[in-house]
Amino acid sequence: MKPTSFAALAVATVLVLAVAIAAYGTQNRWSHAKVSGVALFPTLPAQSARIARIELKQGDKSLTLAREKDAWSLADRGGYPAKTDAVRALLVKLAQAELVEGKTSNKERYAQLELEEPAGKDAKSRLVRIVDDKGAPLAEAVVGKKRFDAFGASKGGTYVRKPGEAQTWLSNADLDVSLAVRDWVQPGLLDLAAAKIAKVTIEVPGEEPLVIERDGTDANKHKLASLPDGKKLKEGAGIDSIARAAGSIDLEDVRKPAAAGAGGEAGTAKIEADGGLAVTLKLRKEGEDYWATLEASGGEGEAKKSADEIAAKAQGWEFKIPAGKAQSILKRRADLVEAS
Repeated sequence: MKPTSFAALAVATVLVLAVAIAAYGTQNRWSHAKVSGVALFPTLPAQSARIARIELKQGDKSLTLAREKDAWSLADRGGYPAKTDAVRALLVKLAQAELVEGKTSNKERYAQLELEEPAGKDAKSRLVRIVDDKGAPLAEAVVGKKRFDAFGASKGGTYVRKPGEAQTWLSNADLDVSLAVRDWVQPGLLDLAAAKIAKVTIEVPGEEPLVIERDGTDANKHKLASLPDGKKLKEGAGIDSIARAAGSIDLEDVRKPAAAGAGGEAGTAKIEADGGLAVTLKLRKEGEDYWATLEASGGEGEAKKSADEIAAKAQGWEFKIPAGKAQSILKRRADLVEAS
């Protein structure tokens, strides 16, 4: 082939490839669409120093984050420490959010975008208010559902509207506005590997205490102590799962014990772990909810360090934990041992 013919063929090949790529890009969501627009909150970046609180509401649920210098806390949960990084991430996204595409102005269609009035009983929308230390609003928006593929496979958006305005918008921001307490705090209260748990004593009012101890043949296995002669465990009794459940506790909500309402004692789990670490989990039941307090002590070294860490998180607080978790711990002998 002559050099001139080869060059011409090469140029033609490049042009065909370029056209193909362009065509593919227009027909596939991997292409990077233009996602800029008008700022949702144009003045928010300049007012960042004035931000004192973030108020979140959805139906009958509410959560308020309060700022104290560079730290954040849950103002309506007794000032429990919040994750500063999570709060900052929300503020940055709100400050950078842009209104890219106008959507419906028909109130009858708001619910399709989860932008109905947030005060409604079954509302899926969430109201976000950012206020200064005098309660004056700096920014306010109703946040709806996400559209994960709004601007291509790697770029999602969120539907929003401003209170009092009929127009709804698709923004280019991926807004996480959760009313779940665990999303704003460090949820882990206790995290003990089963292999480090030597004994768990379960005490339920009106019942004989259950003692679960580590199996000498396998550190990850536990057994029911003092199983009476002639008795056997029920199929699927799950002794190991009780120890694991007691050693791993996450919170769903938090409050000061003084805020506790009516309720009765549900039971206690006393955990003895390697190194002299001892943890006592006390549970109360209010309606269908379980609330827990934790106490910890340790000998020396790692056990004392762990006890101090648990105490720092738990002292002076009461935590709502998943009902299923509480029920997995508070077992009675009749739940585990076959009747005669």
